[in-house]
Amino acid sequence: MSAAEHVTDSLNKIAELDLDLTQTIYQQYFTRCPAASELMHYSDPHMRGRMLEQTFGLIMDPSLQGEDQYFRWEVGNHLMGYGVSKDMYADYLESIRDCVKGALREAWQPQHESGWQLRIQSLLDELALLN
Repeated sequence: MSAAEHVTDSLNKIAELDLDLTQTIYQQYFTRCPAASELMHYSDPHMRGRMLEQTFGLIMDPSLQGEDQYFRWEVGNHLMGYGVSKDMYADYLESIRDCVKGALREAWQPQHESGWQLRIQSLLDELALLN
């Protein structure tokens, strides 16, 4: 299985448990990155849920691009329009992984860990290429 498939497997396990980790993920993210909390003070739970859903789709996309190179567009939009810095993405992605891992407990497998690490690193490498 590929890294994306291992990540997808972990997210499917969360879905099977019928867990909504949105609030937990953003709490952890804002603890790691207080500047993100300041930038997102206007966002409501619906907006945060939608952003997280889009992020899950991107993480599971083996090409890292999605439709119409979504990742490049989204990052460019955030960097230019909202004052997001590139280093905020690592905190966000790692917060997601850590919350999924914490929720799965003993169902979290070594292949989930390696899959998430590879996916996060792939996204951060792609991010580094963007101006």
